[in-house]
Amino acid sequence: MLNIKEKVDVCVVGAGHAGCEAALACARLGFETVIFTVSVDSIALMPCNPNIGGTSKGHLVREIDALGGEMGKNIDKTFIQSKMLNRSKGPAVHSLRAQADKAEYSRAMRKVLENQDHLTIKQAEVCELLVEEIEKSSSDNVCRKIVGLKTFTGTVYECKAVILCTGTYLKARCLCGEAITYTGPNGLQAANHLTDSLLDLGIEMRRFKTGTPARMDRRSLDFEKMEEQFGDERIIPFSFSTDPDDVQIDQVSCYLTYTNEQTHDIIRANLDRSPIYAGVIEGTGPRYCPSIEDKVVKFSDKDRHQVFIEPEGLHTSEMYVSGMSSSLPEDVQLAMYRTVPGLEHCKIVRNAYAIEYDCIDPKQLYPTLEFKSIEGLFSGGQFNGSSGYEEAAAQGLIAGINAVRFLEGKEQIVLDRSQAYIGVLIDDLVTKENFEPYRMMTSRAEYRLLLRQDNADLRLRQIGYEVGLVSEELYRTTLYKKEQIDTEVTRLKNTIVGASKNIQEFLTAHESAPLKTGVTLAELICRPELTYEMIKEIDSGRISLPADVVEQVEIEIKYEGYIERQLKQVEHYKKMEKKKIPADLDYNEVGSLRLEARQKLIAYKPVSVGQASRISGVSPADISVLLVYLENYRKK
Repeated sequence: MLNIKEKVDVCVVGAGHAGCEAALACARLGFETVIFTVSVDSIALMPCNPNIGGTSKGHLVREIDALGGEMGKNIDKTFIQSKMLNRSKGPAVHSLRAQADKAEYSRAMRKVLENQDHLTIKQAEVCELLVEEIEKSSSDNVCRKIVGLKTFTGTVYECKAVILCTGTYLKARCLCGEAITYTGPNGLQAANHLTDSLLDLGIEMRRFKTGTPARMDRRSLDFEKMEEQFGDERIIPFSFSTDPDDVQIDQVSCYLTYTNEQTHDIIRANLDRSPIYAGVIEGTGPRYCPSIEDKVVKFSDKDRHQVFIEPEGLHTSEMYVSGMSSSLPEDVQLAMYRTVPGLEHCKIVRNAYAIEYDCIDPKQLYPTLEFKSIEGLFSGGQFNGSSGYEEAAAQGLIAGINAVRFLEGKEQIVLDRSQAYIGVLIDDLVTKENFEPYRMMTSRAEYRLLLRQDNADLRLRQIGYEVGLVSEELYRTTLYKKEQIDTEVTRLKNTIVGASKNIQEFLTAHESAPLKTGVTLAELICRPELTYEMIKEIDSGRISLPADVVEQVEIEIKYEGYIERQLKQVEHYKKMEKKKIPADLDYNEVGSLRLEARQKLIAYKPVSVGQASRISGVSPADISVLLVYLENYRKK
């Protein structure tokens, strides 16, 4: 009996948030793509928190949208509560966060995939990658290329590019106290065969862990003992192409409660039954999203921790207990949850559990997310050692774009740290030593005042358009928006008001210092107590502008000095990034390099001096030595 053979352009392994973005990018750019999933019902599944966005993660979603991705559009269609976080702080850290209808989010994304030309969905477990040896040239360290893959049932798919987006499914096992099930999240089938194929190809694997809290029956909770949490009065959409008027819906409430010393006592008394502390869990968990056991042990000085009770959707009574992920046994879970105000009579629908899974050491990747050792093999998402839906989707989109550009023979896209949070995310993954699941944070971005969530379209729409994922109409809309911003900023800087009676009365009314001489309207907006909207009554030349344009005008004027300072820092950064390192450079030939630096440079194979400078263990002195060597190297 002959095995089935199929021929496509691209194979995407995994249909989570990374896989969906990767597959859609490839198919939308005209390449025949097949996306594999262990269950069609798990497409764009939210196995953990039912929300999109949040601090720094909202930035990623906006950037995905600006580049032509789908996540922002999908959450705009399926959210049930939306809130802009950190409004009391500066615009650099403002971040959208939306509570999703979990089932609707998955259903809506599946519908997008099912209706996308050039895209085929296939429920099958991929068990082997097919690779051929290629002749090694003097200028390239790649000696193998991807030619296809094989499924567990024996079907072979011949292709020129593969994108691995396996999430938390590779050799997954879920732990709830002493009970261990060898499944993926939500009891779905694990992928147990691909790891062996990857190891045979010499790919370095790691074992990571993440966790999720219990889900509870809404009817068993007492919300009177909790603090009700509302969404924003005026909702801002994630996607720049979504009409804000279309997302002004009636929102559901979330609720806030707290753990207490009784909760903590129960946890401490049962730590020996936690797989984390009993040595049963092999994988490393995320530092910035700890289990409740970790919180109680590591933050023993705190007498309480926040717990958010969030609805999983409009058509279910399940409530998500955010902030209390755990792998404790079921009896301990029930006891600890019932000490929390409002949860005294809670009924658990799904127990909390930890999940372990195989992933890679991402230092094996170029910043393009292509494997250094296998041409045409790309990867994205939690398989790369990151955590979070948004981080996954961002990597999937870039991997998809670059897989297509690889097939087209075009230069692949690398977003640098001064262009996007996506650039920071990928650079951190492939450059820095990550021994735990990586989570995006605003503090990781050196140029965060430039990389705001509100200007993602102005930063990245052109790249999305040039790649082919953003329509000409959308791109022209962005160009017109930029023109409106520039025109208005120029007008405000050139419009002078004097110390007339009505101006002085206006300033006095707003507790602002009176004028002694004429100033521009821009100078008035720079005053902390005044805003663009406030000075409307003394601005006779003003025309009506869209809210998103007004927002950019105000930020550009109020933060002009800080923005200019960061732009100068970026200039220096760019110089280092432009100094490319030949792929075949032999670091053993670079004299005066310290041993640690030599070992790290050989292991990471940085593509630029800038990337080399960010590798842990490579000092400024090592970079100086490298720069001198490269100067002489190029003269040969």
